[in-house]
Amino acid sequence: MQKLFLYSILGALLGLGAPLGALFLLWFSPHPALQLPYFIVEEWRDHLFFFCYMLAGTSLAFGLFGFFLGRSADIIEAHNRHLALLATQDELTGLGNHRFLHETFQIEFRKHLDERKPLSCLMMDLDHFKKVNDTWGHPFGDYVLRHFAGLVKKSIRSGDLAARYGGEEFLCILPHCDPKEALDVAERIRMETEKYPFTNGEKLMRVTVSIGTATSLGRADHSYHHLVGLADQALYEAKHKGRNRVVQATPVRIKKLSAAKRPRA
Repeated sequence: MQKLFLYSILGALLGLGAPLGALFLLWFSPHPALQLPYFIVEEWRDHLFFFCYMLAGTSLAFGLFGFFLGRSADIIEAHNRHLALLATQDELTGLGNHRFLHETFQIEFRKHLDERKPLSCLMMDLDHFKKVNDTWGHPFGDYVLRHFAGLVKKSIRSGDLAARYGGEEFLCILPHCDPKEALDVAERIRMETEKYPFTNGEKLMRVTVSIGTATSLGRADHSYHHLVGLADQALYEAKHKGRNRVVQATPVRIKKLSAAKRPRA
């Protein structure tokens, strides 16, 4: 419930206690000797208008005070939420940013080790993105990044997390996801990207993406940095093999490519 409504209700309820407070004060002031129940009945009957006026007036006044106090609290809370969102969200794509990625990955990796369930990640890089910017300009490049982010959000599973790693690189965290499922998600993203008509009216361009996947099955000597490194190495291989493909990290592949130079774009 919004604090605006909560504080309004609490204020109105507090206002209802005003007549009781008045009766309490009158009881301790000089008055004819009466038992308390008879005293309350006499006072209520003799000063009915006064008590009704007090009941309505204080309830309204306290309710209005609670309304404006709650409204201010809601505005401050919404502003703080917005600032927190800006601190963890990439402004262009609406996905998580680098800070969100590392904070969330730490949490998910700890859960992964505790639960002993597989955790996968995808490292994605748009192919020849420099050519997109050089040919069509940076505004069109921003358009491509925004729509690719939308394709990623559409293609991942419920509970998966996506972030912009930097530039035209993106990373997805896939909790409770084994290697086969990770490969399926990656292929879905790759195919959706390949067939999507990136256009803003006059300009139409087909864009492809290379993806590396890696899965941790719960080894305590690994870290989420290590998992990202495996996915990144698999991405190197996808680029090296011609782009627009998905490569899954294996120990053999990592060893082969440990000294290889990564193809750019």
